[in-house]
Amino acid sequence: MTLRSFFRTMLRVGLFTSSLALSSATLVSHDAKARAQDEIDAGASAAAAAVPAAAVPVATAPAAAMTPTIEDKKSELVFLLVDKTRLKADLLTWPEDGQKSEKLISFRIAIGKENGDKQKSGDNRTPEGIYFAKSILGGKGLPSKYGPVAIPIDFPNPLDRFLGKTGYGIWLHGVEKDSRIEAANVTEGCVAFYNADIQSLSQWLVPAESIIVIAKDATQVNRHEDVEQVRKLVGEWTEAWNKRDVDSYISYFIPNFRSFDKHLNLKNYKKYKTRVFASYRNMSVKMQDLRVFTHDRYAVAIMNQDFVGDDRFHVFGRKVLYWQRIDKGGWKLFHEEFDERPMRFTDLARDKIAQIIRTSPSTKFLQDTRESKL
Repeated sequence: MTLRSFFRTMLRVGLFTSSLALSSATLVSHDAKARAQDEIDAGASAAAAAVPAAAVPVATAPAAAMTPTIEDKKSELVFLLVDKTRLKADLLTWPEDGQKSEKLISFRIAIGKENGDKQKSGDNRTPEGIYFAKSILGGKGLPSKYGPVAIPIDFPNPLDRFLGKTGYGIWLHGVEKDSRIEAANVTEGCVAFYNADIQSLSQWLVPAESIIVIAKDATQVNRHEDVEQVRKLVGEWTEAWNKRDVDSYISYFIPNFRSFDKHLNLKNYKKYKTRVFASYRNMSVKMQDLRVFTHDRYAVAIMNQDFVGDDRFHVFGRKVLYWQRIDKGGWKLFHEEFDERPMRFTDLARDKIAQIIRTSPSTKFLQDTRESKL
């Protein structure tokens, strides 16, 4: 596809923007967040046990005007796919229900000095997996070697910690001099971009919401059969939760599961969930806006969850499920999180897309690379 035809495609795609401004925001602690939040039904049960039912606060979903979700088809989920082999990062849409993804723009990148997936602190490797942007950093407090903007990601994530991986400070960031990108393997594990590109990228990546997928080979990411398998499992697991069928509900978890918040093994977690399920006369769980991201080793499903327990507890927000691929085929659930901030996106002005394509240092390089292979 030529640059001109690619640009025409861009103008036909419904896109969205974030109104984020660059700041010196404090990094969000993933561990603190995991400890602070509990599963919705568990939180309701604990509150009910602590105070009379009439005094339990009701957490209601924000008004639609304040919380635009991706039910609005003029908007769409966008994620960043980093291909370590091709030294390229693609910004893509990820629609619901298996609709075709659209590539918005590609960026040239540099990665860790050493090859392979990051295993431990100091190994100078870029991690491979599915991550969330944590914050957007900029301003005078950012060291010059990171360029104008840095976007920390949540490495090590729940699976990384589950597998015993260590390390910290993995960022998407700019560079002191753009020529550093051309050296390719130069970072201590971060993903580096041309300075103009990281500034553009910061307009899409929303802290605590946006997905960054890093892979050795991007062709192994979001394979149709994997996505459909996990979508089906999410539906079945949600149905078991609605029915309060604890045996079925627990059967979706990995056998060596251990809850991060309560440090319970699967046997004790089942007992705990049995008590929670029994604490409600009526209970309803609805999932919407489901998106599934798959990697060669695991998958992450994100969705907006609407939970109602009796007339004393109602909460709406984002649910995240981590599924590990098992040896005999299939997937098992090993971690879940809930955040009362739902998935929300805004529309991206098309003139901004055009400007980025025209001015990105990556555009000419990637165009020249494609033409050289013809």
